Amino acid sequence: MSKEKIIIYLSTLFTAIVITMFISSFVTFMSLENKSMFLSVWPLNWFYAILIAFPAIIIFRPVCIKFSQKLVTFFLK
Repeated sequence: MSKEKIIIYLSTLFTAIVITMFISSFVTFMSLENKSMFLSVWPLNWFYAILIAFPAIIIFRPVCIKFSQKLVTFFLK
């Protein structure tokens, strides 16, 4: 595997980890009636979010790039 691909995959993984940390912590905190349970519930929610986010970013990135290229080409002829 090339160095560039490794960098892309690692940066995508780090992005998924950071973004899901913020989103899952906020959603978990807002959904709990007993806020003292937060630290016992949130880490597992965060783990599940990472498992979903990383492959989703990998799968949809090429689609989003193509869509962005077409959109920019359309507006900036």
